Amino acid sequence: MRPKSEVSTVGQGPLRPSQKVECRSEGRDGHREFYFWPEAPRGGCLMITGPEARHISRVMRHEVGNVIGVVDGIGGEHQVELTAVKADRVAGRVLANTRRAREPKHRVAIAQAVLKGDHLAQVCVQATELGVSRIIPFLSARTVGRVSPAKLERLRGVSLSALKSSTRTVLPTIDPPVRLDELGKLAGEFDQVLVAYEDETDAGLATALKRDVGSVLIVVGPEGGFEPAEIDALKAAGAVSFTLGPRRLRAETAAVAVVTMTLGLLGDLG
Repeated sequence: MRPKSEVSTVGQGPLRPSQKVECRSEGRDGHREFYFWPEAPRGGCLMITGPEARHISRVMRHEVGNVIGVVDGIGGEHQVELTAVKADRVAGRVLANTRRAREPKHRVAIAQAVLKGDHLAQVCVQATELGVSRIIPFLSARTVGRVSPAKLERLRGVSLSALKSSTRTVLPTIDPPVRLDELGKLAGEFDQVLVAYEDETDAGLATALKRDVGSVLIVVGPEGGFEPAEIDALKAAGAVSFTLGPRRLRAETAAVAVVTMTLGLLGDLG
């Protein structure tokens, strides 16, 4: 079962009807709006600046008295009544705080081999929407492409956009790329490590995945697949290989499929 979120009301004096905790900010299309601000409220108030402030004031044209949702990326969500709206600065009074609303109970991370073009960004977007906690790009023998500092910032940017559109409260960590041997050293940080391997013929994910784990790292290879020596190295570090079936999947498709199945098997997708 998904853990209950913790809600606390914040403020001075009784709430007016426009300040009810259940109030939600909605855009013109009727969808809930969420904004990202990584700083904690001070004295029950938030001050938002920069691009988020401009989006609130100029794009969405919010006014004083409107209530918006603000997430901090580490599990906190605030319902904020706007008290000042300017082009470069938005201030508001926090009406309520919620912790880890709509977040998976289990910590699922994905290690994805670096992909060419924009495919790695696609993985980051969809993995964020689904609920992963961490994305680790890695370099293997058959890796095509690279992750420059600028591309890493882009990956973090598209993940942030996915966080807001999916109404998550935790922003996944996106690591700088690591080598495959460095990836093996991260195994101790997780209860289980699984690797999708095209030459595995026995166990599927439903068989390989332990249901009593609190954290899982899923490893998905590059377009050209893993070399046998790389699988041996991952297994030596404690990884368990599994098959995705008889059909060949694109790397980015495999990543999304594995994340979806893992969260589903663990009970985190409804």
